[in-house]
Amino acid sequence: FFAACAAAWWFSFQHPDAFRLSLKDTMTYNALGLLSWIALVNAARTVWGNYTLWIMACRFLAVVLAIAVLEISLFSDPGSMNPLAFSEITNVLTVFVSLLLGFYLSSSIKRWTTCIDGFLSLFEVIRALQMQLHALGVARDSIAKVVRYGLLSAWLCARLQHIEGLDKPKRKAALFNTWQELRHSADPYLRLTPEECEKLEHIDDPCPILWLWVALFLGRLAADGDIPPMASPTYGRMVMLANDAQVALKEVRMCGEVKIPYLYTHTLSAVVHLNNILCAISMGLTLGACIGELLTIIDPRLTLYGEKSYPTSTASQVGQILMVQALKCFCAPLLYQACLEICFCLYSAFGGETDEATVPADRMVREWTKELDGLIDLAAKPPHWSAPVFKSAISHVPDIQRTKAQMMQSTKKGIRA
Repeated sequence: FFAACAAAWWFSFQHPDAFRLSLKDTMTYNALGLLSWIALVNAARTVWGNYTLWIMACRFLAVVLAIAVLEISLFSDPGSMNPLAFSEITNVLTVFVSLLLGFYLSSSIKRWTTCIDGFLSLFEVIRALQMQLHALGVARDSIAKVVRYGLLSAWLCARLQHIEGLDKPKRKAALFNTWQELRHSADPYLRLTPEECEKLEHIDDPCPILWLWVALFLGRLAADGDIPPMASPTYGRMVMLANDAQVALKEVRMCGEVKIPYLYTHTLSAVVHLNNILCAISMGLTLGACIGELLTIIDPRLTLYGEKSYPTSTASQVGQILMVQALKCFCAPLLYQACLEICFCLYSAFGGETDEATVPADRMVREWTKELDGLIDLAAKPPHWSAPVFKSAISHVPDIQRTKAQMMQSTKKGIRA
């Protein structure tokens, strides 16, 4: 029987293909791997690998041991105390902590997903603008410039959000390294010219400026006749796409800058820590009482002040009480502390000092770069027709003048009729 149980336990922690996590980053993993018990022992990129959690666990254990030693030292017969009475200390507060943590965790996840939605919508804007420029037959270099500015805005948005989450002494060096990386990047879509860097590096938020340059460049293309003129619906649609990109950037930045009021977060943190301290006191009193009871079970004279004590429970009952209280007063506070750290990790999607819930923005932007660069090559050579060119298709009369002439002719015809 025991061999069968051991075999079942061993097989439950194996790695069949269906249960492989294949964890690469925060957003790339196999969800079916979480269905196996192997998720209990895999601490990579989880809150259980966070050193601050285990520091708090060590402090919790220190309080438990200190309270147990004090109880054994101060009371002549600690075994006569009822260990279960101490658990009443935290019953009411535990329910309150659970409700507060549940609300805060759902709010943090909503903020994280909102930030990711804004970041992904930025890529959709870049792809839609690239498609319209290809449909109008704009030159490859002009399309590449628009795509480059769009991808740079997404990359810079994620990087600057990450830098803002760092400590102040680290920000200056991180900003310097960021601009150096943009100057010497091997990727042509993630590189800035020295003139562009000089204009952008002294601006607090350069991402909207990049989309302002996109809008200005579209105006230049319209003035040169590469795209429809400014009064046309097509040009208005392109400018609206640039405006949508700025709205997405604002949404991402708002999630990083506009935080939940400190009054709420401080109260939540204080309540969780207070509950954990009370649980540690309860666990320490229980541990001291159980140790005193076990000593009197061994020998009634094993008390600190020589007073005889007569046990009222057996050793198995004392062990059962100690086990139940350990699960209730140690594991539950540890889970509350873990949930609190998860909430703070989800606070910023692009990380900072903690990277457990950081979005892999660099990988995503580089994948977008490959995709958009491939679309430029495919659009240059359609399968069964030649690529369109708007500039060579227009007549010598500008669109606005031609439209006015048509309206005048229709008006004259109406008057004659």
